[in-house]
Amino acid sequence: MNQEIMLRYIDRLEEMQGRFIRRIHQELVGMLDPSITGHQFVVLKMIKDGGQMTVSQVAEYLGVSLSAVTAMVDRLCKAGMLERRRSEEDRRVVWLEITGEGRRVVQLCDEGRRRIIMRYLELVTEEDLLHMIKIYERIIAFMRQEEAQQTPGKV
Repeated sequence: MNQEIMLRYIDRLEEMQGRFIRRIHQELVGMLDPSITGHQFVVLKMIKDGGQMTVSQVAEYLGVSLSAVTAMVDRLCKAGMLERRRSEEDRRVVWLEITGEGRRVVQLCDEGRRRIIMRYLELVTEEDLLHMIKIYERIIAFMRQEEAQQTPGKV
């Protein structure tokens, strides 16, 4: 494919993906409990989906400072959505665990996110949707291969 044409496709894809993601994000933020931020929601969802984590693990995953995560976690603990628990094996380790209230907030937002996305994806045919999924799967597989080549021993 001609490089000039490829660059035009890239520009179009970036614009469309950006619009789609921004729109979904705007609608999701409107659904969130006003007492938590989008970043706090991401922390809740990570811990719900991945199980208990330390503040350091959350900070590393998000690529932010320990102090930023600590401030978010403090607010989430105060709101009753997260709890800190000391490790039985190593008392220096503090685990973050999601509470019932935190699970409830994540579940409501997940349901809302699915409704929002479904509303838009219902506009395309099942065939187009499956084609889109296959394209993303191919790209992700390539990304994983590249990552594995850059960090030996990791798949």
